[in-house]
Amino acid sequence: MGRIRSFSAALLALLCVLTCVPSPASANRIERTPQIREIDARIEEARDRIDTWNHRLNRWQVRVGKVAVSVERLTALTETRGAQGTSDVLRRSTPRRQILSYRLHRAHRAMRAILTDPEAANAQQQIQALSTYIVELERARDELERAKRKARDTGGIVPGEPLTYEAWARGFLARVSAPACQENLTIVVTWETAESTEAAFNPLATTHAMDGATDFNSVGVKNYRSLDQGLDAARDTLQGGADSYGYAAILQDLQACASAEMTAMAINASAWCRGCTGGAYITGLLPIVKADYADHASRLISTG
Repeated sequence: MGRIRSFSAALLALLCVLTCVPSPASANRIERTPQIREIDARIEEARDRIDTWNHRLNRWQVRVGKVAVSVERLTALTETRGAQGTSDVLRRSTPRRQILSYRLHRAHRAMRAILTDPEAANAQQQIQALSTYIVELERARDELERAKRKARDTGGIVPGEPLTYEAWARGFLARVSAPACQENLTIVVTWETAESTEAAFNPLATTHAMDGATDFNSVGVKNYRSLDQGLDAARDTLQGGADSYGYAAILQDLQACASAEMTAMAINASAWCRGCTGGAYITGLLPIVKADYADHASRLISTG
């Protein structure tokens, strides 16, 4: 009976291996890139291979189950006869297959042969290896998806690369839920050009306080600690002053992809820098930027 219990424990451990295969990928994912599609294809291929090995293990389990039932039944009969004080009487005329002790010996030998079947052990190893492989693939896919979400949230900015006016503009537009259409890119690049500040991660020269930000100048323009913090500060400035400073019209024009001229007038009419450059803040600079957009868009913002 001890061997039966050991066998049951082995089956439980095996079932754990089979049921701990990673679950299918969630359907709630962002649009897949070619790299992500390739990883998903490898995951599906690995799952198909696991299914094949599972079928082999299922057949092995059926064999084990049948022999286990036989061992348990013969063991019970042997114990019952022993309790009754009876025993098998071996005679030359009695076939060995009818002798209970011989049948139990054969059943135990069959059990040992099945439990030590190298094919079963190989199947378990293959399933474990494939399961680990799937976990690694899913981790790689998650990293790619996190990078894609990061790029989406920052308008496609790639960490570590030089941060141009246009790249920052894309990140800013993503932050305020506005499309990165050419009209929007042009007006934001014009806005950055108008400020032309060296404040870190702050091309619009906002004074919005953020954790750890320092003063760039005596007016209170901030040096921000990171790109994310600078983008958040620019967004919070516009949203926070939507009513009190007249920034609502700027946000509405950006979100509607209005003409650069219309958005320029909204910026000019707001309290952002009313009266600057003789009252032509943004509106006077826009034609110049439009005439040489590529040059202005490729300028680099300060990263401190």
